[in-house]
Amino acid sequence: MNSDRDDKRETADPDEAMRLLELELMQQRAARGKAGTPYRGLKIVSILFLFFMVAGALLAFFYLFAAGGLDDLRARNAAQPSATPKTTSSRP
Repeated sequence: MNSDRDDKRETADPDEAMRLLELELMQQRAARGKAGTPYRGLKIVSILFLFFMVAGALLAFFYLFAAGGLDDLRARNAAQPSATPKTTSSRP
């Protein structure tokens, strides 16, 4: 039955076949674990980028609304008296 593979022998014992199958599966699992994922670095960088974006948004929210930063911005942009008077010209 197994004529194209001479290095492996067939066993009539089902327990022996199960042990060989488990051994082969463990070897394949170990090989996949060594190989790792090809996009692991990109995945880590993506997660870190997302984390920093959320942390930055939370800090901006805290500054603008909880610490009174919005009031400081409004006070800074309020109309301040200037040294030059406003001119209104009404020429006929």
